[in-house]
Formats: sequence, structure tokens, C-alpha cells
Amino acid sequence: MTIFASAKPLHGHTGVIQRNAISSWTRLHPRPEIILFGDDHGVAEVCREFSLRHIPQLAMTEFGAPLLSNLFEQAQRIASHDILCYVNSDIMLMGDFLEALRTVSKAQNRFLMVGRRWDVSIRDIWDFGCRGGENGLREFVTLHGKQAPPPGNSDYFAFTRGLWASIPPFALGRGAWDPWMIYEARRLRALVVDASPAVMTIHQTHDQSTYRHGLRRWRQEVNRNWEIVGKEAERFCLWDSTHVLTPTGLRPVRGIRYFIRRADTLHLFHPRLSAPLKIVRLAAAGVRSLREKRALAREPLLRLVKLVQSKLPADGITAILGLVGGIGPKKTGDSPGLRLANSLTWRGMPVVIYDPEPAVMEHAQRSLGGPVKFAASAEECVIDADVVVLAVSKEEFHRIPAEALAHERGPRLVIDCCDSLSTEPMLQGIQHITWVQES
Repeated sequence: MTIFASAKPLHGHTGVIQRNAISSWTRLHPRPEIILFGDDHGVAEVCREFSLRHIPQLAMTEFGAPLLSNLFEQAQRIASHDILCYVNSDIMLMGDFLEALRTVSKAQNRFLMVGRRWDVSIRDIWDFGCRGGENGLREFVTLHGKQAPPPGNSDYFAFTRGLWASIPPFALGRGAWDPWMIYEARRLRALVVDASPAVMTIHQTHDQSTYRHGLRRWRQEVNRNWEIVGKEAERFCLWDSTHVLTPTGLRPVRGIRYFIRRADTLHLFHPRLSAPLKIVRLAAAGVRSLREKRALAREPLLRLVKLVQSKLPADGITAILGLVGGIGPKKTGDSPGLRLANSLTWRGMPVVIYDPEPAVMEHAQRSLGGPVKFAASAEECVIDADVVVLAVSKEEFHRIPAEALAHERGPRLVIDCCDSLSTEPMLQGIQHITWVQES
């Protein structure tokens, strides 16, 4: 197998987690060929250290994101093997990954293997020798991490060379292109295997503060990716796999959810079935709508997320002030403000967060991934946001200067979940919503 990835600058925590990932790949047996693309700081040095193939040339978008099409084209052209795997450069792999790949490759000569990740915070270089090898890592992740809920996204794509004749110019690292990869593999009638039950792929949580052009540009590139994906392909996810790999073996997908998904998308691959399946598609749309209404009815946080989404401009940023208290009746391990931030970032909407308690911010840095910036003050948190969510009422938030809430892009919206700012003079000229969980 050939593993290939695009590396970010190797400094700070970003450097730590990439070194951990690369180290785990080199420990696979037999060792795969590993190709690392990019010429950012430290990439050439780490390639020499771990004896990797280094390809510094990689086409970029105008904002500096690697082009997925160029990455895959180069990798397939120069790889020494016919089975390739793109892996995000923060993902650690273990022996179960190769075992899964052996099983899938025996089933069919054209396949795509994907799977949900396990999220865990690892802040330092992982020493396999001193921490029990692969078993020690597995125990650590089981104890301190959690697997993303289904259907989730995949941070790896293992496939046979030549599966995709061409790939659109997606911006790598901005999300949204995963659905197209699954859709296109299905369109080409390849085996699409969800290996989530059998493989522990480890995502080391981090923020997007290394993105040099800022969160607004990040959001613009996400939006562009979605435009490329298109309305038909954007619905695809791991529920659209043809097979699932379990600890007991490979089997075709079964269950009502998979059946509904298959009936709802079959016309895309067999246009003649469009008319006969119309009633089934309408029924599936009704089920999705009912499921969404029920979720909104029982979860206030989802209603708040929907409100924020409706008020954000296309390239908008949300500021969240306060991470502990305030939103919804549930008492969970994660604070309400943190849950709001996680919900937004999972949807590709960047957030800036701030809490005056250092321990709370440290927990957020360990827990949150995706497009998030950690501000050093309340004023810094709100300065560039389009929507400000006051999740907790704290004195520091009441002292934000009025000019910090002024916005050159138009009136800023403040969603007050605590009903504590409605009489503050600083809110004059600012759009203001008092949000309650029943609304």
C-alpha cells in the first residue's frame, strides 16, 4: 500500500500531532510506502528523518489550500503500489487498518474503504516504546476519546489506483468533498466499504488557528467546495456504503436506514427508475423532515444552532462568549457553549470562542476541532464576528466597548441566551435577540 498526505507546517501542536501520525504509519507491518506532499516549514526535515518520499510541488487555491485533484493525480501517477490511501496528516493508524484493507481487497478489485474516526486529545509526542506500543495507544483512546457518531465523516480514503478518472478542484482541508468521493465511487459501481466497526483511526483534536488567511476565507472555500459537490452528491455519506466491515467480516449493508438511503438515491445511478421510485423518494423526504422536527422539538441547542445558521451571511463567523452554563436544561459533561461551538464547526461554520476561566479554555482546546479560533479576550472574540452568542452572563462581557460591537459589514446580531444585556446602553444600534429554550 501507498499512503499519501499533505502536510501542514510542522511547528507547535500542529507539528506534534503530524509527527505522531507519521510515526504510527511507519510502524505498520509491512511498512507502506509513504509520500508526503508540500514544502511548508519542517516537511522536508521530517521526510528525511522518517525516510519518506517527499514531493514539495503541490497546486494550491488562491488562498493557499492544497488542490485535492492535483494531490490525487500526482499520488496515483508516482505510487509504487496499486492500493493507495489518502490520510489526513493528523490521523494515527494501527494494525487493524491493514487487516481491514487485506479483507476488502480480496472481495473486489475496485473499492473505496472509508470509516469514522475516534477523536482524542494528544498534546505531546507519543512515545510508542514507553507507552505500551499499539495496545497502549488503543487503551488510551478507548479511555479518553470517543468515536464520532454515525454517519460521520471519513479522514481516510483507501482505494484502488485509477478508481477516479478525474477529481474536481476541491480545496483540501476545508471539508465538503467527502460526499462527492463516495457518490462518485458508487456511480462507478465500486465496492464502498464502511470500516468503522472494525478499525480505530485516531484523530488528534486541534483547531484551525494555523490557517494563514483567517476563518472567513476558510468559510468561503468550504462554500466553494459545496458548490462543486452539487445538490445530488452533497447528501452522500457513510450511510451510502454498499458494505460494512465488522470484526467478524465483510457483509452487505442491512437495515431500514440503509434501505431508505438506497431507494432514495438509486435513480441517480439508474435514471430509468426515477419515475417508479418517486413515491419512495417523497416518503424518504417526509421521514427526514419528521426526524428533524422531532429533534428540534426535544433539543433546545439544535433550535439555537438553526437560529444562528439563519442569521449568518454566506461567509459568516460566530463568536461565542462563555462556555459554561446558560443553554438548555441538560447537564452533560460538555458545557453548553462548547456543545454549541462543536455543532457549528461540524457544519462547517467557523467560530471564535472565549471564556475568562483558563481551565475552561484549556478543556475547549482539547475538545474542539475544525474551524475554531480561541480568543484571548471578550473584545478579541467579537471583533470580526457577524453573530455574537452570549452563552453565559459574566461581568467581563458587559464591559465590551461599543466600538468593538460595531461592524463594517453591517449591523451585528447579538443573541443573548441569558437575557442580561437588554438594558445595556452599549446595545444601542445593535440587533439584539433574547433567546429562550422554548423559542
